[in-house]
Amino acid sequence: MPKVVDHEQRRLDLAAAAWRVAARDGAQAISIRSVATEAGWSAGALRHYFPSRGHLVTFTIRHYAQAIVERIKGQVAEAQAAASLVEGAALLAEELLPLDEQRRTEFALWAAAGEETRSEAALAITDLSDSLRGMWRQLATHLCGYPNLANPERPHPDPRVEQWAEFLHVFVDGLATQLMYDPRRTPAQARRALRDFLATVPILAPDDPPPPAD
Repeated sequence: MPKVVDHEQRRLDLAAAAWRVAARDGAQAISIRSVATEAGWSAGALRHYFPSRGHLVTFTIRHYAQAIVERIKGQVAEAQAAASLVEGAALLAEELLPLDEQRRTEFALWAAAGEETRSEAALAITDLSDSLRGMWRQLATHLCGYPNLANPERPHPDPRVEQWAEFLHVFVDGLATQLMYDPRRTPAQARRALRDFLATVPILAPDDPPPPAD
């Protein structure tokens, strides 16, 4: 009988090889040749699945972006059990900060996507940002004193909450960039700065808030 080939698993194996190359040598080292060597493949065989570096980087980013989303979902219970709203929000937001080697590699991959000429690679980062939009909105909702949103994918009825969700997103992105490129910024400093910023989010909910939007 002919051998059954799991093509999706092979793509995932190649994405894992690309990840190892990026973790060891930097995202700029990802190439058809380097990933093929890492995976024990020929360059020609790899091109059967990814005809260009751009295709390979895009698939790798999309795969690990989904892993980030799942990792954050796995932190929700711990965040809900945290001693304060600020600490709970910080635990979730920290998943997007390059505080260890895994998250530094993730950030380097996102930066590599911005350098790609193929628009799909940059769109992979946009997709991740869209996936996380509900998280920022829900965090801002809690910090502003409102009850849990039934559907965090829809705008909050209080436009100030939407504004603070954007502030949180931009602040964490900026803090992540500092951690990557400014050697003076340490993980301990970043964690402290994150909590200090989260503590500035004002209580905006009225004493008798309206029910959350469906």
